[in-house]
Order: sequence, then structure tokens, then C-alpha cells
Amino acid sequence: MGNNGWNIEVWRIALVIFMSILGGLISAQWLLSLLLCLVVYIAWLLYKLNQLHIWLSKGAKPALLPDSNGIWERVTQKIQLTHKKSDRRKDRMANLLKRLQDIIAGLPYATVVLNGNNEIDWANSLSQEYLNIDIKKDRGQRIDNLIRVPQVHQILAENANKEIEVSFPTDDFGLDKQIALQVIPVGGDLKLLIARDTSERNKINRMRKNFIANASHELRTPLTVIAGYLEIMQEDEEFPKQLQPALHASADQSIRMQRIIEDLLTLSRLENSDLNDTTSNIINVPSILERVYKDESTLIVNDSHKLVKNIDENLKIHGAEAEIISVCSNLVHNAIRHTQDGTMITIEWKLNANNEACLIIKDTGQGIPAEHIAHLTERFYRVDKGRSRETGGTGLGLAIVQHIVQRHNGKFDISSEIGKGSEFKVTFPVSRVYKD
Repeated sequence: MGNNGWNIEVWRIALVIFMSILGGLISAQWLLSLLLCLVVYIAWLLYKLNQLHIWLSKGAKPALLPDSNGIWERVTQKIQLTHKKSDRRKDRMANLLKRLQDIIAGLPYATVVLNGNNEIDWANSLSQEYLNIDIKKDRGQRIDNLIRVPQVHQILAENANKEIEVSFPTDDFGLDKQIALQVIPVGGDLKLLIARDTSERNKINRMRKNFIANASHELRTPLTVIAGYLEIMQEDEEFPKQLQPALHASADQSIRMQRIIEDLLTLSRLENSDLNDTTSNIINVPSILERVYKDESTLIVNDSHKLVKNIDENLKIHGAEAEIISVCSNLVHNAIRHTQDGTMITIEWKLNANNEACLIIKDTGQGIPAEHIAHLTERFYRVDKGRSRETGGTGLGLAIVQHIVQRHNGKFDISSEIGKGSEFKVTFPVSRVYKD
């Protein structure tokens, strides 16, 4: 069409001017002739605008396109082109949305899409099974009105990407279903609520914990008897000398087994109980660290290690004293046991910049390879298996530390660099810090 549309409009304006001149020549009323021609031209423009408005209000369908030429034809062509682009864009977005919904619907987790007011925009079919949410009935409902659990309200308010576990009653045998919930901020004011059934996993974990606790408890008595007989045999002067090495090795291994069983029972107790106000006291951590410092110093042979302390004498916390003693002694003893001679070990107890209580055990030892750090708090995990057994380690010390720190709402961080040493850092929250 190009400039042809504008050329037609120029000819129309020229025709209006010509007709006004012709009318003026015939009637000698130049102004009246000009006004009359302009009124006719404006009326025609309004008529074309009305046609365009009616066409647009009916969806700008090609079948209803009004007859036009000139600039009006160009306008309708542009509208049709824009309409087609918009339709293609809508089709692409609809297809993309459908694929996204199909993907989310196919996830093995219940997924609920929430808006900024925590109202349900969309949910997959598993949401009804796990959370009793029916998207047909519950769309637009606030999720905290449907799931009346305080922990859910808290994570929705915090809008933090963290996971909690809650119990939902079921009709089958009156048992509770364990559901792990996680809120994931998506962008803007949208968020995803993800739910997955952890009942079976928790059941297996309970079975494992019960087995370990029961097995450890049952093994403790016969092992104590065996250790007692070995001790009697060691004290027997008539015991054959050629069997003495085997006897001493057996006695050492029985002592090691006793330590493992005691640590397993400690872990079992930590996993199956909660820290509450009745078990929480004001703990004089500086005094505990002083005792640990003195005890470990006496065990260092030939000045193989150097202990340095930097302790805030006024910093105390709320917690379980026996457990905090275990944390302190485990970390300091591990630092001595797993580093080479000549290592300097620093014990720090202080407030950090966030007014949190920090216990930091640093050493200048050989360091720990990066691939091992994430596994150090696992049960029986050892970086150097041979050396750990030689030094009498059970492989459970850091697992115990991890559980105790979690019970005290703290954080346990491990960092290390080969050739430069390691740092074990326990951070207790501000709520645990005791203030006079």
C-alpha cells in the first residue's frame, strides 16, 4: 500500500477544497460553501471511525472488516497484523503454561502456587492427597485458613526457603501422616508450597534408631563381662607369656567397643529427646573450657601439641551442661588426636558481630581435603581410617557434636585448607546467650 493510502487522502482533501470553490463560484457564498464541505467531510470521517469502532468491538474479525481504502485501509491492516501477532503470542504463552502445568502436575510432590496474599492460584492433584486441597473448590482460598498449623503460618510469614515437617491426621487406622513442607519464593509475589510424604522415611529412621539403641543396650552387659574377664586374665601372673600380646589386643578392642556403644547410646538419647526448659540451665562455659584445657594438657606427651586459649570469662549460655561439656571435650580432643606433632591448637570462646556465642577450635595441622568436610559429621566416617583406629577414635564424636548443637538451635561449621589447618566453629543463637 505504501504512500498510496496517503495519496488517496490528499486527493480527498483536494476534492473538498475544489467543491468548496465550486460552490462559492455558483452561490457567491464562499464561507458557507467551505463550511458545508468541511461538515460533510467531518461527517464522513466520523462514519468511518464508527465503522472501525464497531469492527474492533466485535473482535476485529476479518469477515467483518468494513470496506475501506486510503489511510483507513492501512489502519485496519495494521490492526489485523497486531491482532495476529497478539494471537500467536497468546497461543505460545498458553502452550508454555500448559507444559509448565503438566510438568508440575507430573512431579512426585504436592505443589501449590500461592499469590502475595497466600491465596491458592493453582494446585496439582497430589495436593488433595497430601494437603486435602481441591483446586476446584479451594482456588482463591488462603492456604493458612485450610492448613491450620502454626509452623506453616511461620514459614509463610518468613517467606524463607526452608523445610519443616508436620503431622496430618489420616482416616486409615487413625495414624498421622508425616509431611515435609517447603515454601519456595518464585519471583514477584508468587511462591510455591511443596509437600512430600516422609512417613515411610521417618518410620525407617525410627526403626534404625530403635535397633541401634536396643542393640547397643543389649551388647553393653556382655561386653562389660568380657572386659572384666580380660582384666582378670591380664592380672594373672601365671598367664602364658606367648598369649600376652593377643590378650592385650583383646582388652584394648573391648575398651574401644565399650566407647562405641556408649557413644551410640548417647546419639540415640539425643535423637529421641528434645531440649526443653526443664533441662536447660545457665552454663559456665569458661569454667568448662578451663577444665578441658587442663585435662587435655596433662594428656599431651612430650609437648607434642601446644594449647592456646582465648576465653571470654563473662560469656555464659543457656543449655544442657552435660551436652556442652561433651561438645567442648570432643572438639578439643579431636584436634589433638587427628593432628601431627608440633601442631598449635587455639580454643576461642567469644561473642561474634551478631552477639552470638561462638566456640572456635583452630589448629595448624595438616588440614582436611575438601571432599571429606561435608561427611565429617556422619556416623563412623573417618578421613584416615587407619590412624583413627590407632588413636582409639569411634567415628561418632562429630556426629554427637552436630546433634547437640542442633538441639541448642545452633550451627556447626567446619572449614579447612590443606597444609594450613582446620577450624571447627559452633555458634549458639542470641536467645541462648545469658545476660546478667
